[in-house]
Amino acid sequence: MESIHFALALSLVPGIGPVRARQIMDHFPSGQAWLDETGPLTPDPLEWARHVQEAARILEKQEQSSIQSLLYTDPRYPQRLLHIPDAPCLLFVKGVAEFNTSHALGVVGTRDATAYGLQITEQWVASLAKYGCAIVSGLARGIDRAAHQSALRGSLPTWAVLAHGLHCAQPASNRHLAEDILAQGGAWVSEWPHGVAPQIGAYPRRNRLIAGMSDGLWVVEAAIKSGAGISAQFAHQYDRSVFALPGRISDVRSHGCLDLIRRQVAQLVTDTSQIAEDLGWSPLLQHEIREENEVPDDHQKIRRALMQGPLRVSAIEASAGLSSPRCLAALAEMIWLGTLRVQAGYYALA
Repeated sequence: MESIHFALALSLVPGIGPVRARQIMDHFPSGQAWLDETGPLTPDPLEWARHVQEAARILEKQEQSSIQSLLYTDPRYPQRLLHIPDAPCLLFVKGVAEFNTSHALGVVGTRDATAYGLQITEQWVASLAKYGCAIVSGLARGIDRAAHQSALRGSLPTWAVLAHGLHCAQPASNRHLAEDILAQGGAWVSEWPHGVAPQIGAYPRRNRLIAGMSDGLWVVEAAIKSGAGISAQFAHQYDRSVFALPGRISDVRSHGCLDLIRRQVAQLVTDTSQIAEDLGWSPLLQHEIREENEVPDDHQKIRRALMQGPLRVSAIEASAGLSSPRCLAALAEMIWLGTLRVQAGYYALA
């Protein structure tokens, strides 16, 4: 049994969470070794066989849906997540993402956002383009939606962290946005396997991933008891910088931010330069921005596709959304430029 299969089967065992699963995988090379060593402390063989069979079925479904499974030992796994105590052993990804980019900011807030909150979110995310940071959010209505949309307009990578399996994107009102994220080189991310529907208890777990995948977390608008406030608490526990936009004391959607500031969980910020300064970010040089923009669009699509590893031409065409003639022409150009290499029919970044 491969490690990914073992990890997924473990996640299906009742009572085994991410911390225990990580401990088991660190100590046992396979599911059988775990059963042999611990005996009655593990599921009985018939129960384990059912989990193993179900895990195999899920992995097959995910492969059919172009969903990747990243084990915590995979170098493509978000390294920031490895620094939180309850990081999932497996992360499921749809799309293409370089999670270990140098800058990443979580942006969260209320679903019932004000026009002011939406405007500030869009303006501030747009202004972050000069730092080249990835935007991490939860694809919810309101602030999350505005953050993802502004990132796409500014050609920033954006990752939608979901509280369910990646067979779909919720809520339904944001499905077009979710598809745009994939089309423009972003990704959907979840610790829940294919077929798992959204559940109330999954949202706090999702929020810890947003905090854990980011260098810092910006809370735009939030009530006192809110998902955004939970994300901020996680970020604070994980020793991430937390930033909050101040608002009117008469507006319930500002109470959460003001409370975070009052309790010194979050810093009051009135400009993106304060966020960048705290996180030690410097603006990209103009020639770096210009060179990135001058790369042909087809080359950028192929490069994003190959970030997941070497691929054959057919897989590149499917991932990049290119016709065969366009893909082959771009591959030839990239090999000539020295940005790609090819061996045994597989193309890879040079």
